[in-house]
Amino acid sequence: MRLSLAEGVALRCPDAEDARVEGPGRSLRLGPLAPGVRAVFESLADGGIHEAEVPAAAGSDATLAWYWLDLAGDGGLLSWTVEERGNLLLTLTPASASFLRHRATFDATQPLQLSRFAHTRMAEGRAVLDCPTVHATAALHDRRVVSLLFDMARPTLLARLNQFNTGIESFTLRELVRLLAETGILVPNGLDVPASEETQTALKQWEPHDLLFHLRSRGWGHQTRAGATYRFRGELPNPPALKPSVIQETVELYRPDLEALRAGGDRSFTEVVEARRSLRGRGATPLTVRQLGELLYRAARVRDVRSTQDGEITDRPYPSAGAVYALELYPMVGECQGLAPGAYHYDPLGHRLEKLSGPTPEFHALLDEARAPVEPYERPEVLMVVAARVPRLAWKYETLAYSLVLQDTGALVQTLYLVSTALGLRPYALGRSDPDFFQRVAGVDGFGEASVGAFAVSGGDPPESAP
Repeated sequence: MRLSLAEGVALRCPDAEDARVEGPGRSLRLGPLAPGVRAVFESLADGGIHEAEVPAAAGSDATLAWYWLDLAGDGGLLSWTVEERGNLLLTLTPASASFLRHRATFDATQPLQLSRFAHTRMAEGRAVLDCPTVHATAALHDRRVVSLLFDMARPTLLARLNQFNTGIESFTLRELVRLLAETGILVPNGLDVPASEETQTALKQWEPHDLLFHLRSRGWGHQTRAGATYRFRGELPNPPALKPSVIQETVELYRPDLEALRAGGDRSFTEVVEARRSLRGRGATPLTVRQLGELLYRAARVRDVRSTQDGEITDRPYPSAGAVYALELYPMVGECQGLAPGAYHYDPLGHRLEKLSGPTPEFHALLDEARAPVEPYERPEVLMVVAARVPRLAWKYETLAYSLVLQDTGALVQTLYLVSTALGLRPYALGRSDPDFFQRVAGVDGFGEASVGAFAVSGGDPPESAP
């Protein structure tokens, strides 16, 4: 197995008394280096050194060299490459400072299997193995490694793996399995990390895709570029702040008098917050187009448009990451006094509805999916699908874009809740809404504009107050 400095890591020796290994977001101060330790670390920086060569390179300083190698490895500063006769098989690189290689834990007599959190993906023309529980990423250089991972989808003894069924020589195969086991990508008895029973219980309840999304969308990992990197600036145009309108039939909406509301015509903020509830089912008074217009105006209209070096940004009643405002509202109107049933898009600048279609089978399917999950299983009068023009956020924010979409959606939904409560309506948010039905109803590309939330609202004055 060959050791080398991880990608982006360098050995810094400004003077004999102050040697450092440094990489993005992490470093290790070595101080004055013994000659043997210096020789080993210079080899790491110059293409790497095989583990078997460390004693000879370090000489009498071998014990000290291994000490510093262990610290550098656990600090996410080293990579490990398994080779066979000069052919690369796998290169494992720590992905965060939480990485630990649990040496001396490998037991060849114990069945091992691939962690359920491990997954492969394509990146820069090669296969990559990720496992967020162990904070490491492995580049797969040889298809035989992929075959090995397939074989270890269920508990398998090392003795049952050999060159005949893997194509990898016995010594190299053992080194490969040892590396994956000591890092936790291969796990014993279905346990994913060496941890307490409490941690195991919590980890058991995570879905693999949820844990990966959680870590990646928080800017996790040394190798992750995250935040406002503007990675597509100069390559792709910044998507517009406002979705271009292509609809001819529009409905102008009511604009409430905000000054009158400020002067005392509105419920107090404390009253609204304390009264906010998810109220399923319909009230005694059907929803009106005036109420729908006031709800949209107070919760989602464009209040201002400003120019920046990267194009326009807007200001709206709810917050949005970087004032990007990538969300769109699509009211699916089942019943609303003064408004024909059908699918609409809300134009937040013109404060109007753009008619997309009348009731279609997909339209009815969306409303049926939004039926209250308690008796009498009524459809809401209006279902507002929240869609996100994800490229609008992804143009600016790298890695974090979809996470920010969900945060923006939460902010918009809470604003819709509070305004609905102030108006005496019956609102409730939905945990799911079919993105395929929405795509067909709205006539949009699901990658350019994706359904990310849904909010139902019906008229108020219920016969009894819901709990």
